[in-house]
Amino acid sequence: MFPQEGETVPKVRFKGFEGEWDFVTAGEVFRTTNVRNRPDLPVLSATQDKGMVKRSDIGYQVFHDKSNETTYKHILPGQFIIHLRSFQGGFAHSNIEGIVSPAYTVMEFKNKEFHYDYFWKYIFTSKEFIKRLELITYGIRDGRTISFDEFKEMDFFIPSKLEQQKIASYFCNLDKQISLQTQRLEKLKQIKAACLDKMFV
Repeated sequence: MFPQEGETVPKVRFKGFEGEWDFVTAGEVFRTTNVRNRPDLPVLSATQDKGMVKRSDIGYQVFHDKSNETTYKHILPGQFIIHLRSFQGGFAHSNIEGIVSPAYTVMEFKNKEFHYDYFWKYIFTSKEFIKRLELITYGIRDGRTISFDEFKEMDFFIPSKLEQQKIASYFCNLDKQISLQTQRLEKLKQIKAACLDKMFV
């Protein structure tokens, strides 16, 4: 579904799409944004599996000085952040508006007309991307964070926006199915536990 090394088209492709993918650098696609002074918005945190979520929803208390929220960075739906857990990938997609720690780098598309945020979300969480990222973040476990200046030199092959949307839709549907199956499995575990409790009373 993505081109292999040395190739410009994927071996597996959705029907109706043809032609080579475009070769771009991250710096041609993304730019950083640094809007602040929005303490009226909820504080967001980066998660490995859900992207950006409200800090109040992460299940544990994170204390911070509310008076510093004027320095927090504004993030909009469709934007991304580079965060500190870089050895886990380090990039998170946001589908909600809020503010984030000034330690995060917020980035957006230079031209939304050509790019679909959910396509890039899946690129940034792919094993291949994380593997490539490790090459420019050697020593990350010693406290080194990802630099946007380093990231913007990375190169990618990308299709038209329409094909990006098709690919992202496929992965979104898979995620929904995985979530449903996970919920069903958890429900079955609860039923089993309840039956065992009643059986051995």
